[in-house]
Amino acid sequence: MSALFNKQNFERNFSEALERIGKAENVTKHELKVISRTMLEAWHITGNVHYVNRLLKVVTPVNKKALIVFSKHFGGFSYDEVLGEFTHKSKKRYETAHKLALEFLENPNNNLWTWAERHIEVQQKPFSVENVEKFIKTALHKGEGVGLSQVDILKAVFKAGIEPSCIVQVMDEMGLEFAETVEPAPM
Repeated sequence: MSALFNKQNFERNFSEALERIGKAENVTKHELKVISRTMLEAWHITGNVHYVNRLLKVVTPVNKKALIVFSKHFGGFSYDEVLGEFTHKSKKRYETAHKLALEFLENPNNNLWTWAERHIEVQQKPFSVENVEKFIKTALHKGEGVGLSQVDILKAVFKAGIEPSCIVQVMDEMGLEFAETVEPAPM
């Protein structure tokens, strides 16, 4: 532990930070509760998809995911995953979504949060070696951009807990895989 650590300062700052975060969370939750209803109503009355797209640009990633699912269900507009926005009325889904939205809005207690509680299940992404590979590729790319070498990145991997002795095992396994995939040259 650092000799510069001051427990009293930390606890005071930590408590103040928690209070600010709590207030911000309460404000955000309340505003999304209200705006999810009024936006849905305005969206259907005006046909203006920009209301939801503007909202999606200012919320946190978690709230954005919930809003996208909510808006897909009740909006009846197509969502472009690449653009990350709603684009145009869906000929197949609009009438159904509009009907669902009208029924949903009949109850003044319905909002994004009451709907999400019943319809959105939060799941942690499963661990996979493929995700580790993606992370390392990203780290190598970003490291290169700031002047770090692959050696620097590998040192960080070892500092994180990978035993250097694993290299021998990995090299042996990769060598065997390589030997098995290379066909002998014709004589």
